[in-house]
Amino acid sequence: ILFWWFQRYWGVQYPFMKKRIVPVMLLGFLCGHPVMAQRPSSLNKPGGGDPVATQTGEPGKKENLFAESGFSGIGTLAPTAPFEIRKNAGNTRNKNVLLKLSNEWSKAGQNEPSIMFSNGDNTKNHSFWTLGARVSGDEASKAPQTFKVSFKGVNDPAEKEYFSIDSYEGRVRIGDVNTQVDGYKLYVEQGILTEKVKVAIKNGRDWFDHVFHKDYPLMPLADLQKYISIHGHLPDVPTTQEVLKDGLDLGQMNALLLKKVEELTLYTLQLKKELDETKALIKRKK
Repeated sequence: ILFWWFQRYWGVQYPFMKKRIVPVMLLGFLCGHPVMAQRPSSLNKPGGGDPVATQTGEPGKKENLFAESGFSGIGTLAPTAPFEIRKNAGNTRNKNVLLKLSNEWSKAGQNEPSIMFSNGDNTKNHSFWTLGARVSGDEASKAPQTFKVSFKGVNDPAEKEYFSIDSYEGRVRIGDVNTQVDGYKLYVEQGILTEKVKVAIKNGRDWFDHVFHKDYPLMPLADLQKYISIHGHLPDVPTTQEVLKDGLDLGQMNALLLKKVEELTLYTLQLKKELDETKALIKRKK
């Protein structure tokens, strides 16, 4: 009966348990302290050993595999990488956290639980990438909580932060650029090289097809000439000083240029009409 009990509840297989385990289990049973029946782990012992499968709280069910050589896994007995973590689906509407990195909060610091990708040289040739997050801001500098990617080369005195996402409005920063300007989500140092840029507009009022409507108040050419002589630029178009200070909104600027082209078209058609009327008048006088 005793052997059946060990087989049923502890998953010990016959024929007969290893000699060095039976006495330990029997002693634990007699003392009222059940001992988990599994092979002793050879982890952290010289000489290596076989992989060790560990049990969860559910009797007879093993989920984790820790090996001194080969692959190890948490939540899987058949890992496909040097270290694999697997978890059942659970409640798919919520986060299914597989790995958690955490620091205790500190008032004076900027705690950054991180993952390092290193070349393994901790001396003169050491270089590495870090993927981490500042999970508590510094109360002195008021720095926001930030997810970031950094790199330190062999000759770099300190890490260089290449990419980050701030907790304040989810602002994305690439390179060393000031992000303390409201109204934007992406901040890029030096510039962007791309094959295509598409700018969306929120509604029809941001475009200017209404210039061709019959009731559009087109400024008379005489008034336009007077405006240009006073201000030195076309109406609605930003000045040089404004562009230097605030930059350009590509969507807005393209819309303004379209508006001016459409107005220029109306002026051209207007002048053509006057020219045709003048030609007809001269022809009649002849």
